[in-house]
Amino acid sequence: MNEREIPLSTEILLEWRNNGTITREEVVFKSGDLFVAENVITKTRRIITPKIIETIANRRVLKG
Repeated sequence: MNEREIPLSTEILLEWRNNGTITREEVVFKSGDLFVAENVITKTRRIITPKIIETIANRRVLKG
């Protein structure tokens, strides 16, 4: 990974492994507007398009 690649949280990785979006050997990072899954054993990469994620940390009350 380089400075433009942002790793995702452990919670998101565990959720994606449980629902089959990524395998047990893959990690995911965000590169620009793409999510890239990388196999840590073979170093192969693939672009994934996961469902939109909403975590408790992202929730906030919008006042208008």
